[in-house]
Amino acid sequence: MTMVDQSIIDGFIRAQAPVVPATIAAVRQRLRELALLRASHIVLVGSGTSLNALMVAKPALEAGGAFVEVLNPGAFLQREPVLGRKALVVALSQTGTSETTVAAVRRAQDNGRTCVTITAEADSPIGQVATAKVVMPIGPEPVGPKTKGYGGSLAALAELAAALAGHAGQDVTELEIAALIDAATPPALALAAELDETDGLLFTGEGRHFGTALEASLKLAEMTGVPAAAFPTEEAMHGRLHGLTGRSLCVMIAADAAERRLAAHAAGVMVSLDVRILILNLTAEPTPFDWLRLDRLAAPYDALAAILPVQRLAQAMAARRGIPPHLMRFPGLSKKLGIKIDRLP
Repeated sequence: MTMVDQSIIDGFIRAQAPVVPATIAAVRQRLRELALLRASHIVLVGSGTSLNALMVAKPALEAGGAFVEVLNPGAFLQREPVLGRKALVVALSQTGTSETTVAAVRRAQDNGRTCVTITAEADSPIGQVATAKVVMPIGPEPVGPKTKGYGGSLAALAELAAALAGHAGQDVTELEIAALIDAATPPALALAAELDETDGLLFTGEGRHFGTALEASLKLAEMTGVPAAAFPTEEAMHGRLHGLTGRSLCVMIAADAAERRLAAHAAGVMVSLDVRILILNLTAEPTPFDWLRLDRLAAPYDALAAILPVQRLAQAMAARRGIPPHLMRFPGLSKKLGIKIDRLP
C-alpha cells in the first residue's frame, strides 16, 4: 500500500473515471430539456476550482462565436448592472455553498436574466435558489480540495459548449480515464520525493490550459501549503521566472508544437541558471525536459489528462509532509473565513 492509497483523496481522484462519463450523459440529457438558445454574450461565474474549470471551458464557448467573460461572483455582482439584457449567465458551484455565487444567481434571476446553474448538490443553497438547474451526478465530496468535482465540472461545461454550438458533445470512457490515473501516479510520486525542500511552484499554460495551470496551483497550495502560482506562459516569461530559485520548480503545460518549443527553450535557459523547469507534455513529440507524457485525450478532455498528475503530486507531497491531503494545511480555514453558507454551526 502506498501513501496515496491511504488518503481519502485517493478515492475522489479515482472516482473521476466513472464520474466524467456519468456527468456527460446526465448533463447532455438535461441540456436537451432546457433547450438553451445560442447566446452572443455569455458570463461564467464561479470561484476557486469552479472558476478554474470555467477558464478551461472559455475557449470552447468562444469558438461558437460568443463573447465570453469569466468572473468571480464578487466581480459579477459589481458588473451585473451594466450587462446586456441578453447575456446568458452560467454559474458553477460544485457544493452549492459558496455564498457569493448564490448571491450572484439570485441577483441574475431577480433581474430577469437567463441563468443556468450547475452544481453537484441539488438541495444545496444554490440548488434551492436556481430556477434552471443542471445537476452533476458526482455524489458528495465533503473535502476542501475538489478533484472529482473538477473532473465532473469539465464534463458538464464541455456538454454546455457543445449544446450551445448545436452539436453533440464528445464521449470519453471510464476505462480511458482510469488508465490515465494509473499512468500518472508513479511519475507524480517520484517527483514528490524530489520536492521535500521546495520553496515554491509555478505553473504555466496557454488558452484553456491557463485554467489547468490555475487549478494545479490551487491543488498544490491547498493540500501542501507550499506557495504556488499560475500564469499564462507568455506572461510568466516576462519576469516571473526571476522569482524562482534552485529549490523551486516550474511546470509548463505544452499542448501544441509551438508551446512545446517555447517550453523546451525556457527550460534549457533556466537549467543553466540552476532553476528547474519540467514540461507537462500533451503533444506527440518528447523533449529532454518532460515530466511525463500521457496518452492524450482529445480536447477538451486533454485538460482532464493534464490535471490528473498534479492532483496526485499534491496528494503525495502533502502526505510526505505529514499533512492529511483532505484536511489541507489549515483545516477548517474556509469556515473561519466565512466564505461558505454552511459556515455556522
